[in-house]
Amino acid sequence: MAELDGTDAALLQALNSHPAHGAVVVRVVRDRDGAVRDFVIERATAAAARLLGPGLAPGVSISRLAGGRGRELLPELTRLLTEGGWAHLRLAPGTDPAEQRVDVDVIGVGDRVVCLLDPGATRPLALQERGFRALVESAVDVIEVIDPSGVIRYVSPGGRAILGYPPERLLGRHFRAKIDPRDVALVQEAFERTLAAQPGEVVEAEFRVRHGEDEFRWVHARGSNHLQTPGIHAVVVNWRDVTVPLELRSRLEYAATHDALTGLANRTLFVDHLELALAAAARHAGSRVAVLFCDLDRFKMVNDSLGHPAGDALLRQVGRRLHEAVRPGDTVARLGGDEFALLCPELVDYVHAHGLAERIMAALEGPYRLEGIPQELLVGTSVGVALSTYPPQSAEQLLQEADTALYEAKRRGRNRVELFSGRLRDSVTDRLGLETDLRRALENGQLVVQYQPKLDLHENRVFSAEALVRWDHPEHGLLLPSAFLPLAEETGLLSPIGEWVLRTAAAQVAAWAHHGLDMSVQINFSNQELNDPGMLPLMEETLAACAIDPVKLEVEITERAAAADLARTIETVHTVRARGSHVALDDFGTGYCSLTWLQQIPVDTVKLDQTFILRLGEHPASTAIVESVLRLSDALGLITVAEGVETAAQLEQLRELGCDSAQGFYVGRPMWADDLEKAMT
Repeated sequence: MAELDGTDAALLQALNSHPAHGAVVVRVVRDRDGAVRDFVIERATAAAARLLGPGLAPGVSISRLAGGRGRELLPELTRLLTEGGWAHLRLAPGTDPAEQRVDVDVIGVGDRVVCLLDPGATRPLALQERGFRALVESAVDVIEVIDPSGVIRYVSPGGRAILGYPPERLLGRHFRAKIDPRDVALVQEAFERTLAAQPGEVVEAEFRVRHGEDEFRWVHARGSNHLQTPGIHAVVVNWRDVTVPLELRSRLEYAATHDALTGLANRTLFVDHLELALAAAARHAGSRVAVLFCDLDRFKMVNDSLGHPAGDALLRQVGRRLHEAVRPGDTVARLGGDEFALLCPELVDYVHAHGLAERIMAALEGPYRLEGIPQELLVGTSVGVALSTYPPQSAEQLLQEADTALYEAKRRGRNRVELFSGRLRDSVTDRLGLETDLRRALENGQLVVQYQPKLDLHENRVFSAEALVRWDHPEHGLLLPSAFLPLAEETGLLSPIGEWVLRTAAAQVAAWAHHGLDMSVQINFSNQELNDPGMLPLMEETLAACAIDPVKLEVEITERAAAADLARTIETVHTVRARGSHVALDDFGTGYCSLTWLQQIPVDTVKLDQTFILRLGEHPASTAIVESVLRLSDALGLITVAEGVETAAQLEQLRELGCDSAQGFYVGRPMWADDLEKAMT
């Protein structure tokens, strides 16, 4: 048999002086769902066996006691276990109903219930007996008896650990003396409900009690009305210390609603505040709610160049600046990454919202100093603003509108404020539809290639063509690259489109060669394609599959693409040329390049932008620029191509100035491969 625990030992020791009294200790048995199923006898004194008859052995279920005694007792034991307090019962000692019934005082403690038996029906309230007092005083829960006026009559010794002083100090004082002032009203209301409660009804409350002089503890209390219980005539309260689980719950709730890095609200708490603000705005026609989405421009560069610890430090500073820039009633949240959100209720119109957004941008644009980083950091911010209507839209819709405005701000150059509007919504809807169509275009064969011929000005013959992708849209007709390639770059479709154009153009060169036509082709590469690690292997694979000479495939890169990563561009150009293909610098003179770049980037060809050719012979400055570039290119051994030639006069002047080749509408418009082949034969 297991050794006696503290409660059993104290109880049985106290009963030694009352051998006529019997005691039974039972422990609860629960099912998988935690519901009370039965009770099992843990201990029973010899006196109990004499009073209630045989069968009170340890391990026996109460429900199986002979004569139905257990079934009679089971509901009351269950109630005491769940509600606490005491009960006074009268049980038949055996199966003979004529036998004198035995008085039983019952108390629930933790997961056990203790029964004290008296055959003489003369015992007073169990709390006044040594047995019950020993049991109560060894319990972990605090037991408190309060008279109807609120005066404390008894507090068990377990209260010392929670109160921080001997509980005897409270006897004769009002229960409010131990309550934290912040919770007095709550406890008073719970006490009054307990006074009005029916027998067996339990009133529960959680509140703070004083601990020593300056601290407090959280307790969970269960009060029962025993005003009509003989010998008690009071309110009985069981309470236990729940400070640790409540503090843990508080920390978990904080973690669930706040960003761990910045301490700002997270999306969950932000949406909760937004829904409350929209509900308030619905009651006032002139009140609007603004949602601002803020995104740090090029934050990835900070992480990539300075490391994630520096990026985290920057985000914390941004969070503090945002918190200082908003009004006291506004909510600032970090939604993830470098994206923040602001909730600003009680605004009037977009003018006020735009002014607030400008203030936010000004607060964030100042230099940032990070520990261990010698240089100051300057951060740009894009802001999207959405304002509620009347009646207000849903929280989800308002968030979507703010996100749409932010997307537009970034698309239009970043470091700006964009306000949501119906026009913007329609524009975004159209773009989303176009994006969906573009994804299907590759699968459905809607992309096509036209070829614009290039004329050799020395031999006066077409020797090459530039491959120009088009989209044969089923509803909008033939779309030029400017209508869909920027969208393709934003959505990650540029690389698969570029791969398709490369394979198609190379196959066309092979087809022309098969028909006896010696033609090369130029393909435009964006900076994204130029720096793609898979680009060079793809070129080699395509050239091998089509069995064409690498010199027949010329790569064209723009100044913008070259400037994106100059060092990497130089390395890539070297590799492309080493493998036999030529490289041309497209649109020269319109972007970042200076003439010295022609010495750094090892290209084969320079293509003069059409803006210079358009005014050739009419504008002295344009003519001088064209002439200078042609002379410099000749000195550097570079082939020159003039773009946008539209008149015979322009063509002749370019030939006189020594330009190597030309293309434009005068030479030939973009055309289908078959039409170009027919024109040349």
